[in-house]
Amino acid sequence: MGNHGSNLDDILAEDMHHWYNKFMRESPSGLITLFELKAILNLKGITENANSYVEQVFFTFDMDG
Repeated sequence: MGNHGSNLDDILAEDMHHWYNKFMRESPSGLITLFELKAILNLKGITENANSYVEQVFFTFDMDG
């Protein structure tokens, strides 16, 4: 059971590393709009609830508007 958690942690870390690298390639300044974020994450055709969640997360971390 302990190994399963480690594997999951490794997978999540790999995913986060992938998304971080993609973000830095496409937006090296570190600045990004909500539209650009959705494009990077390829969030086409998501449900309205999922879209609202993504927007809420984005605006939670958006420190400078």
